[in-house]
Amino acid sequence: MLVLYRFLFRCFITLSVTFSSIFSPAVIAPPSANLDFDALEYPKEAVKTLAEWGITEETIKSRADSEPEAYEGCKGYSDINGIFISPYYTARIGEKNIPVYATTVFLGETQYGELHSFSEVYLEEGEEFSFNIELTSADFRIKDAICLPESLGVKSKCSNGVMTASINDFGIYTFLFNSASQSHAYTLFVREKIDDDAEIAKYKEQYGEDNVLVVDGVLLDTPYAHFEEEENYVVYLKQGAYVRAQHTYNIRSMEDENKYIESGAVEDNAIGLTRRPFVNFFNCKNIKFVGRGVLDLTRLDRRERRGLVLTQCTNVEVEGMKIINSPEWSFITYRCQNISIKDVDIFGYKMNSDAFAICNTQGGTIDRCFARSGDDLFDVKALGAAEPSASENITFKNCVAWGGKARCYGIHGEVNRAIRNITFRDSAVICRDATWNNNRVASLAVVVELAGGSIDGVTFDNIEIFRDDGRAIMCTIFTEEIGDMDTVPIYNFTADNIVFKNITYNAAMRSKISAANETNKVNVTVENVKTEMFNSSKNNKLMFETDKFANVTYK
Repeated sequence: MLVLYRFLFRCFITLSVTFSSIFSPAVIAPPSANLDFDALEYPKEAVKTLAEWGITEETIKSRADSEPEAYEGCKGYSDINGIFISPYYTARIGEKNIPVYATTVFLGETQYGELHSFSEVYLEEGEEFSFNIELTSADFRIKDAICLPESLGVKSKCSNGVMTASINDFGIYTFLFNSASQSHAYTLFVREKIDDDAEIAKYKEQYGEDNVLVVDGVLLDTPYAHFEEEENYVVYLKQGAYVRAQHTYNIRSMEDENKYIESGAVEDNAIGLTRRPFVNFFNCKNIKFVGRGVLDLTRLDRRERRGLVLTQCTNVEVEGMKIINSPEWSFITYRCQNISIKDVDIFGYKMNSDAFAICNTQGGTIDRCFARSGDDLFDVKALGAAEPSASENITFKNCVAWGGKARCYGIHGEVNRAIRNITFRDSAVICRDATWNNNRVASLAVVVELAGGSIDGVTFDNIEIFRDDGRAIMCTIFTEEIGDMDTVPIYNFTADNIVFKNITYNAAMRSKISAANETNKVNVTVENVKTEMFNSSKNNKLMFETDKFANVTYK
């Protein structure tokens, strides 16, 4: 039955894209006169074509194959960087060509690698604009296209292998081609123009020259960067700055993980990491880490280092950069207060490379970010802090997720301390095709795997899910054994005031709500949640699989 439903589900998506292109054709608007924009460009010595690297497309995609053992499959590579020139497309806006880059990602449906292409352009904030992007395919033919999220209202015209679309606002525009295939995806990031020199001058005047570290728009190799007890400090990546992690430790097994311990590393973070993260902020206050650069960890072996880590920091702004191929959790905040994360994009395929892991943090906003990496994407956790330290008052908004290995938004895994007042809103899921355990993973998920705390107040509001090959929504106390995690049965746990509202989705399975046993308290409200296949919220009870212990209110 499930196989049949998934077949019908795929047919529905294909037909919806086809009918949309026929009955709601694109209108290509006239571009703004004297359009002034810049495009993101990386240094030529860092970003080259696959041919210049001496790597084939098949070779680079095979590195994300799920078949090899974890340490072998997630090892680092020094023969190419994580970002390269896309072999699939050329692009232009008006008469100006813009660079099209690519990076390796993972597809759950094939358990294999794929390339995700992207460009980024900048326009003046506060000024109305309209431009047409023309994307020309190189080694395959574009027949049709859909722009996601659909709420952006962008239609595309395809002719002779060229896609044209009109853009008139800032945002993250992802295009799928040829019946919404996950292959050959392209994302256009449209963001505000920033004058690097003016910004740097402003920060130097505000904080003093000695408190502003500038990384020029060049290729820079470093084993790691450590910032401790800094206050009123700025790290600024100029546009195109390519910061590449140097490989230091050969890690091919769990024994290797435990063998390589850096002197002083444990004292340099609050999580107890024995090797320093690639970029580490510890006990800092009033910090800005900003700029249109990239942190590329492609050369690192599995779990050699974590990506960007903030521990015990207060009043932190992180904005503008991309994080590529972290070998473990990509971006972590732990025991922090008042964080702001904006316009940060994370790509990767390696196992356990969670994108945004907001842990034991009080007060935070994650805005206009994109994530497509090798585990959970936008998640809140409460780890076992030495002192009681809740995760609370955190909002994710205007974000885009693409999940090939796990979950997209929610509370995922560790709830060892309290989690309160968490909001995910005005966001989207492009695709999620991780179906390895449909009792544990979903697009929007509150999944308790390790307990000791409680959950009170988690809201998912105004979220669109274009495609989920498993469950769109899940709220569950998970009771199965989890690999090498020290799991125990969960009793007397409370998950209260969980709300799913104003959600549209396409999914191959029913959503799930479960309290697992009579001692747990799970209270969920479902309001205006509908599947596009039936275009109705009246069948909510039919669309949810619930156990007898959970309390669910349908509105």
